[in-house]
Formats: sequence, structure tokens, C-alpha cells
Amino acid sequence: MMRKTPESLCKPLPYEITKHAATTEDRERIVLNFLETSLPNSDVNEITTELKKTFIFGKLKSHDGKKKVLPKKGKFLSSRKRKLLGLKNIGPESELKYKDLESLNHLWLGYIQQALGVRYFGELPTSPVDARWEITNQKLMRADLHGAKVTVARSKCPSLVGIQGIILQDTRNTFRVIGKDDKIRTIPKEVVVLKIHLPGATLELFGKELCIRPAERAVKKFKANHLGEL
Repeated sequence: MMRKTPESLCKPLPYEITKHAATTEDRERIVLNFLETSLPNSDVNEITTELKKTFIFGKLKSHDGKKKVLPKKGKFLSSRKRKLLGLKNIGPESELKYKDLESLNHLWLGYIQQALGVRYFGELPTSPVDARWEITNQKLMRADLHGAKVTVARSKCPSLVGIQGIILQDTRNTFRVIGKDDKIRTIPKEVVVLKIHLPGATLELFGKELCIRPAERAVKKFKANHLGEL
């Protein structure tokens, strides 16, 4: 059954209560009166205009409960951890085969052709009097040699002469190469002159000039008109 609503709930509030109640208009009037009596006469005329202005809070954060999902940073092994795990070491017992690295050499030939800025290797300068000689040398010294076919042409250590293969690893002071017999050998840069084999051309590099990490060598400015010594 429906209950009857007491008549007292529908009656207006007594005057003793309503006379103390403040409306929105009353509050605004109180604020205006306060400002008019507190501010200098020069600012009184602008009170109404200033109160109507709205302001945007640029740093106001929304409270919609949604949290931004930040992208996870990739986890990489440090150089020290890679070394401890043996990932930086290519030992003589490696299962790598020379024939597997021939595709790397093919990719490297395309890279070095683009790096030297030639359509084919027969365009490379052959004499120091050529205007392109120094620029080509700078580009070659900065190039990444991983995948290049090389031969030790001369060396202070006679046992190194004749070693040839594809460069697997380029460190600050050595090259690691894999030969056609699938053996991996270490060549110290300091004491060798290398021949780099290209289709239709052969280049010579003094290993002594390459005793720097590949990443640093890529941005290094090499001396012009420098005569290499073994």
C-alpha cells in the first residue's frame, strides 16, 4: 500500500530560516561590493568585465581514471654481458662455413659500391693526381669492412703473408677472417698491408691506419696526403 505523504513536507520553509539563506545573486553582490570598496577608483569600472573572463588551465590533469600506458623499453645486453656470454667471441671451432659467408660478401660489395659512389669499381681512381683520390680514400677508410674479401699482401710477420678470407669481425686492433678451408684466423692490424678484392679492382689498405673501432672510424677525419708505413 502507498503511504500518505505528510502535509508538512510540502509546506514552504519558515521565514526565520529563509531570511538567512543566500542566493547566487546575493553572493555576487557581496563580492562586487567588497571589490568596489577595496580596489582603487581607476579599477572599479573594469570589475564586471574582469569577472566574466575565463581562464584555461593548461596543466590541469583529467581525472577520468585512465592511466597512460607507456611503451616498454627494449632490454638489451650490455657489452660486458655479451662478452661474458661469449657472444662477442668467434672461436676457431665455430661452425661457420666459408660458403655461408659468400652471401655476406655479395651484400658488402653492393654496400661498398654505394659508399664509394661509383657505378662499377673500374671507375675508382688509380693515381694520386686524380682529383677524386683523397675523397675516395676517406670514404674507404671510414667504410665497414665486415664481409670484405681480403689477403695479407705484406707483413712484418712473414707467417701472416698470404692469409686470405672474408672478414667476420673487426675490432680495434685485429681482423678475424674465415678462409676457404673454413678456419678462422686472427690478423693483427698493426703489422699488415691488406689487399681488398673487388670485381675488376684491388685496393690496398695499411692495417696500421685502421687501429680504431669501426664505430669510431666511421666519423674520424683521416689526415690528407699521409704516406702509410708498415
